[in-house]
Amino acid sequence: MKRSFLLSTAVVFGLLFTACKKNSDSNPSVTQPGVSYQLVASNTSYAMAKTAASADIVWTTAMANPDVVKFDATQGNVQIEYRSTNNAQIDLLSPVALTFGAFTLPSGTYDNISLKIDLDRNGSVPTLQLNGQFTTATVSLPVSVQVLESVELQTEQHNVTITNDSAYLAVTTIDLPTITSGITTAMLLDAQLTAGTIVISSDSNHDLYKLIVDNLRNKHHYCEFEGHRH
Repeated sequence: MKRSFLLSTAVVFGLLFTACKKNSDSNPSVTQPGVSYQLVASNTSYAMAKTAASADIVWTTAMANPDVVKFDATQGNVQIEYRSTNNAQIDLLSPVALTFGAFTLPSGTYDNISLKIDLDRNGSVPTLQLNGQFTTATVSLPVSVQVLESVELQTEQHNVTITNDSAYLAVTTIDLPTITSGITTAMLLDAQLTAGTIVISSDSNHDLYKLIVDNLRNKHHYCEFEGHRH
C-alpha cells in the first residue's frame, strides 16, 4: 500500500453518480483510477475534562448515516464535481470498515480539492447515534447521543496527483473526544435523565446536543487518502 497524501475530513446501496466534467478519453481500454470512502471512529474510551471528580466515557456503539459524498476540485481551469449517494447506515466501530461512495476519476493533478461527506437521517435512522457509559467514582450512567439534523464533514487539499496504476481510498476518522469537546463531568452529572439514561438530543439536554453538533461541523476531522497499486 502506498500512502499518497493526507486530507483533513459500508457496502453501497442505490449508488448514483454525476459529474460536471467527465474524462474525454472514450477508449475503453484506458483504466481510470477508482476513488471510494470509509468513515470510522477513534478513541472510544477517554477521560472527561477535569473537574473536582474524575470521570470517563466509554462508547460502545457508534452508527452514522452518510447520505451524499461530494468531490469538488479544479483540473487546469476546469471545475470538476463528482457525487455519489448512499442509504446504508455505517457502523463506525466495525473491525472491518465498509466502503461507500465509489466512482472513477480521470488521472491528473487536482487542486483546490474539497471533500464533503453529508450525514443525514434516513427515515427513523438518525444522522449519528452514540451509546456508551459515563462513569465517575460514585456513579455510572448510560449515555445516548441522537443527532437527527444534517451535518456536513468537509476537508480541503491542494496539488494532488492521481495516477492510473492505483485505486484510492479516503478514510475519514471521527475522533469521539473531539465531538464532545466542551462537555465536562459537571455538565453530565447535572444532565436530565430519561429512564435512567443521559439522553443528548434536540429534545433532551439541548445545550449538550448543540455542543456536539457544533463540534461535528466545525472541528478538524482527520482523513488519510491511500493509494493502492493495481
